[in-house]
Amino acid sequence: MNSEELKRIAKKVLNKAGVPEQENFGSIIAILMVISIILTLVRVLQECNKNKLTGDYTAQDKYDLYGAEMREYSFRRGWFTKMRIKKLLRRELPRDQYEKYSLKLVNAILYTGESLQDDEIVTLVEAANV
Repeated sequence: MNSEELKRIAKKVLNKAGVPEQENFGSIIAILMVISIILTLVRVLQECNKNKLTGDYTAQDKYDLYGAEMREYSFRRGWFTKMRIKKLLRRELPRDQYEKYSLKLVNAILYTGESLQDDEIVTLVEAANV
């Protein structure tokens, strides 16, 4: 698992969300929370697509499928997708931080998901490793 790459992705999400580094939960804890949220989202996506990947699929086929799914959900930004992300945010963030940053974090996660590079998808899928 490439932890530096995961940190870079999390920092990208936090920068897009506009969460200040001086916030009381600290930048390192915020990065860890965002990594946890993103990996949980990837695990949910893997669980949903488990039946699609029966048979002889290579690792690259799996990365391509998950990458396409991530980009599609991020681009469409449906109600269910946003509610699922908000549920994970409620579980990870303290109540006051959730109320303050949930909408910004949801939009930042979805915006980042639209522009994920192939190497970033490989990193996320390998780190989620379900």
